[in-house]
Amino acid sequence: MYRTSLQLDKKEFKIMNFNHLMSIYATNYHNFRSILNNENSKFNKRINQKTISIEDIYHDKFTRIFKVYHKFKYNEDNCVSNTFSIKPHLIFYMYNDAKLLEVKSLRDNRNFDNSIQDKIRLNLNLFYWIKNIINQ
Repeated sequence: MYRTSLQLDKKEFKIMNFNHLMSIYATNYHNFRSILNNENSKFNKRINQKTISIEDIYHDKFTRIFKVYHKFKYNEDNCVSNTFSIKPHLIFYMYNDAKLLEVKSLRDNRNFDNSIQDKIRLNLNLFYWIKNIINQ
């Protein structure tokens, strides 16, 4: 009897985490779309100035898979190219029909063996990054 009630509590906890994860996906989608649709945002100005670039991996009517690069500039006369970018370890999955934005690390993208807690942590970091961009 005691073991059964503990197992039920664990199942309810996992359902709460899954619902929480889905709400983070939906919030990230709406916030990211509002940034892209707002032409006066600092994020769009950075995209237009080529300091932030969005590289599409796959794009169709319902799904967009992309990476976001931040380009750094330095001033040296000796170098041919004065910009560099750090290769991101994040892949963004934007589902327009479901209105969800999910972020995965490259490791999670290769291995389908990750926990909900890792997904929540990574997508919450994306949430805070987007909110930081909105609040600037």
